[in-house]
Amino acid sequence: MKYSVYVEKYVPSLEGKLYLVTGANSGLGYSACKTFLSKGAAVIMACRNLTKADKAKAKLLEMFPNGKIDIVHFDQADKASIDSLPSKLEKYEHIDALILNAGIFHPGKNLFTKDGYSLTVGTNFIGLYFTVEALRNQIKEGKFKRLVLVSSLVSHFGRSRHYEKYFKKYHRSSFKQYAVSKRMILEYGLYLSSDLYGQTEVTLCHPGLASTNIVGGEATTFSKRFQHAGKRFMHRFGNSADKSSLCLVQAAVKSPANLGYFYPKHFFHIRGIPKEKRLHLSEKKYARLLKSLSHL
Repeated sequence: MKYSVYVEKYVPSLEGKLYLVTGANSGLGYSACKTFLSKGAAVIMACRNLTKADKAKAKLLEMFPNGKIDIVHFDQADKASIDSLPSKLEKYEHIDALILNAGIFHPGKNLFTKDGYSLTVGTNFIGLYFTVEALRNQIKEGKFKRLVLVSSLVSHFGRSRHYEKYFKKYHRSSFKQYAVSKRMILEYGLYLSSDLYGQTEVTLCHPGLASTNIVGGEATTFSKRFQHAGKRFMHRFGNSADKSSLCLVQAAVKSPANLGYFYPKHFFHIRGIPKEKRLHLSEKKYARLLKSLSHL
């Protein structure tokens, strides 16, 4: 089913809704914003690079001249930036969903966040964890109806007995670091669904194989030849960024969806329209993660 047909048929009117998307200036975050705007919602784009965010906003306004778009500066690899986010959101009385989408893949070796964490895990998971902690008071006050955590198809390869060994130093392959970061997001989502029960809903998703610039970008160390081949492969076998982002959109708008998990329906969950299943809450699934968090 084409993206436009699916949006018309299965995404309801979102008039009066407000969605906050991290990492919104490109890829899945940008596409999710496009879908929200097409259905009448307002969006807050939380982005690290404000120049790119302004360009993305301009493109969206070309498509939706009456769209309501705000931009806030947010760097998930910098705790100081994360800690400043709550004050930037004070003016918003209610946000229907916070889509925690920001992340990176395959940076150079031995790169770290501003706070000394290995760059992939530090950005994708530790930054996400710090973000939720920074927003806890606003979550308790009912500002956010829902949190959406974005995992990955490769989270199956990221299980570990000692997640903390990935926090401070480069460990094993870039792929393993990425898989571990996405596995921690999945397990953290399970924990939050219990920890925040009655305060906000928690929904998870993975986008399958999305044809985005994830193998390129300014932080990658992939060769130009590999980047070109990777993009061709994703274009041939994966979903478009717009279609993959529908998993994020449905995780944000479908109700009720606490502990819902949205992922592509077809071809080993690599591509296709969103499908939903309910995750089963088990403390065993996140006990090791919580133990590792004590090392932060």
